[in-house]
Amino acid sequence: MTADQSGLVMDFSLSEKEQKLYDRAKQFALEHITPRAHELEKRNDFPKEVVQKAYEAGLMNLHIPQEAGGPGLSLLMETLVSEATGYGCAGMATSIMCNNLAFTPLVIGATTEQLKTYIEPLITGKEAKFGSFCLTERKAGSDVAAIATRAVRDGDEYVINGVKCFATNGPQASLFTVFASTQPELKHKGLSVFMVPKSRATKIGHIENKMGQLNSVQSEVIFEDARVPKDCLVGKEGEGFKIAMKTLDNTRAGIAAIATGVAQRAVDEAARFANVRHQFGQAIGRFQGISFTIADMGARAAASRHLTRYAAWLADNGLPNGKDSAFAKFFAADAAMQNATDCVQIMGGYGYLSEYPAEKLMRDAKLLQIYEGTNQIQRLVAGVAILKESVNLDTGFHVKYDGKDAPML
Repeated sequence: MTADQSGLVMDFSLSEKEQKLYDRAKQFALEHITPRAHELEKRNDFPKEVVQKAYEAGLMNLHIPQEAGGPGLSLLMETLVSEATGYGCAGMATSIMCNNLAFTPLVIGATTEQLKTYIEPLITGKEAKFGSFCLTERKAGSDVAAIATRAVRDGDEYVINGVKCFATNGPQASLFTVFASTQPELKHKGLSVFMVPKSRATKIGHIENKMGQLNSVQSEVIFEDARVPKDCLVGKEGEGFKIAMKTLDNTRAGIAAIATGVAQRAVDEAARFANVRHQFGQAIGRFQGISFTIADMGARAAASRHLTRYAAWLADNGLPNGKDSAFAKFFAADAAMQNATDCVQIMGGYGYLSEYPAEKLMRDAKLLQIYEGTNQIQRLVAGVAILKESVNLDTGFHVKYDGKDAPML
């Protein structure tokens, strides 16, 4: 055990409660996800029956507070489930855990009364219900100031018009978390967030055809004069950007966890193959070229796990985690992609066949580097944070630069 500067103690072991949840999620993946991932992927559709089983197993909506009918579990515990389900199939993990993204802005900014009205009915019934996070537009991805969706106050209602894209679980959603501009002239400072029930004049547009993660569904969501009561506004007008950034600081850890699962699955599949595939009279794993590659893969998966859990731990303890969640997301996603590529290479021709898991890991991993903020954006977030921290950094070495004390160059 060690203590950081805040006096909080870091224990790298999981608690009994955390370990039980992790084991339950791994068992669920082993029984319900891994055996069916390839079969269900051929449908290129939402894996409803598997997600329903995950809901019944208590693996969804973990972050919803108890006062709104949820279990109120930690972000760390969410990452354990995401890692375990991501190991089985990144697409199914995305479908199962997407409510984390859709509902986190509401947990951050909504009142308890709003959560009880709009969220509790979705998470306490017999059937799984879904939310969908609606931020991205065709011309507004990382640049949220370019969002064209508008929300105009009209008496006791807001009227919303716009088209969102890449909305995960959009066709299945009962509630949409919509970021819209209430004051366009203020750019990102004029952004607000709304809870929009499906019944409020929304319709599903184009459903995306993807290279990987075929066990999750992304679509356009179209709002045409969608009227919602004023209590559907989350927080205050103009707080949408702040809520979005706080949301992503938390949910990036979930994507990093899914990526960690993919990275670890690639390690395990490559090692298993290297033990049974023989060339030149011995298992290929005995050749240094293969064993060194597998060692690097294992290190990347382990580092991803530690970065992810640390970012979640920071958030759970009320500490800033923007930089560390960015670290976790881009490192783990890159690790998943590299490990999947290495797994294909180690398996050779077999790695390129759809009957084996390696090619699916490779296709699924690519999206992890893109959604919920590209890895380039994550590096920007982390780089800006590091530069800010360095302003008051004293390394002990100083020279005069332009007549002032400056770090040695």
